[in-house]
Amino acid sequence: MSDKPIYGMSSVGDCSRVLSAMRLGYEAVPQSQDDLDRLNHYTRCEALAGQQILDMGFRVEPSTLCQHCKDEFGIERHGIHVEKDTSLFRLIGHLDRRVILDSGWKLPVEIKSLGPASWSRFAQHGFDDFPQYAAQEACYLSAESSPGIYWVMRRDDGKSLKYIVNDIKNEIDLPNFKKIKLPITFSEIVNRLNDVEIYISEGILPLGEEDSNCWFCRYKFLCVKDEEKSLQLLNEPDLVRAAEDYKDALELESVAKSLKSDAVTKLVLHSKTTKIDKYRVSGISFTYRGQKVKEFIDSKLLKQHHPDIYQTYLKTSEPYDDYTIRRLKG
Repeated sequence: MSDKPIYGMSSVGDCSRVLSAMRLGYEAVPQSQDDLDRLNHYTRCEALAGQQILDMGFRVEPSTLCQHCKDEFGIERHGIHVEKDTSLFRLIGHLDRRVILDSGWKLPVEIKSLGPASWSRFAQHGFDDFPQYAAQEACYLSAESSPGIYWVMRRDDGKSLKYIVNDIKNEIDLPNFKKIKLPITFSEIVNRLNDVEIYISEGILPLGEEDSNCWFCRYKFLCVKDEEKSLQLLNEPDLVRAAEDYKDALELESVAKSLKSDAVTKLVLHSKTTKIDKYRVSGISFTYRGQKVKEFIDSKLLKQHHPDIYQTYLKTSEPYDDYTIRRLKG
């Protein structure tokens, strides 16, 4: 049994500060009951996605209790145990499934169940918007020495995105699966973790790396700024839910704006290229009226050069609540 430190493959995409903190013994903020309930729900969603894979007619090696982890660490983990050994550390992970092709080739399967906003982001941008997922998948594929299947299910309705990842030699042909490549290599992950080991040997924490995973990080307290630390921290369930809803709404809003912009570009381009100014398609009507410009008054210049005129036409609104909501980086 090796005495090398161990990294979980699912966490290698975390920022270097978090990885160092875990190795140096910093305690994470405990998970709330709501967090645990959500994790249990996501596990149930994974089982549903697994059934979808079976329904497509694939032979599947299922997720089971990992006897290896139970024997070595005394913990119960479900999944198919995989490992990679490097000069400085071990990497351990658990595949969700393996699909067995008619040729006998076993493809590792990773299942993600995402909310509608995150699902749409993955559909648009793939792993580029999910570097943590990319790092985890790179470890799995390296451990298996194989391309893999990536199954992304939308939790709301079960609709799934189906991918074959890193089929560099174009050896796999599965109907309705899109082929994509990871934006990171296993060697790059190893180099990054080697750097983390250097920080750990010196007993220091590297700077945090801000990304979308910060909102769910259980080590936020290591990155919170002084002015944020002075704010009163509230944990009333209704307020926590409201804050979570606000963050979800921001993400949905961002995705909606991006989808709308892409759609408008395509609709306008069709009118420009076909000279069809009015048409109906899939429940919407579209009318193109050419290009226009907008006229507006620069209120700052008017106030600066003609303050009397500015004051004459200045109107005051009804009172409204003035507030600031800012997503914390930590």
